[in-house]
Amino acid sequence: MKIFFSGSIRGGDSYRPSYRQILDCLKNYGELVSEHIPARQTAAPGKKADDFVIYARDVQWIREADLLVAEVSQPSIGVGYEIALAENLGIPVLALYDLRAAHPVSAMIAGNRNIALLRYASLPELWPLLNRELARARPGDSKTV
Repeated sequence: MKIFFSGSIRGGDSYRPSYRQILDCLKNYGELVSEHIPARQTAAPGKKADDFVIYARDVQWIREADLLVAEVSQPSIGVGYEIALAENLGIPVLALYDLRAAHPVSAMIAGNRNIALLRYASLPELWPLLNRELARARPGDSKTV
């Protein structure tokens, strides 16, 4: 199974340390097609050529994925766009939301019956929830997550 991981990159740094741990968990269930979470955002603002490359790369990775897993605790236009693209392409979406987040989960995520939403209060609480959902996911079956 190919998994695309989506998380806020430019929208805020507060969940970046969690991303690495989530990616490590996801590796147990398939091939990560998007393991590109930098330690911190290093690109200068306004580098348009890089933006075009990032867009094309991420769209291609999403098209190749069997599952999109998105950490949605930090609001991000890019993450929302990736989720909508995956849904449009018929790729199942699993959203992760930290109950301690500064912002409530978007109604566009929480209210969408096509998105499996896992709410957690700590990473140790997330692992069994995430493992259960990923164990049920099967490549090519868009209804399993």
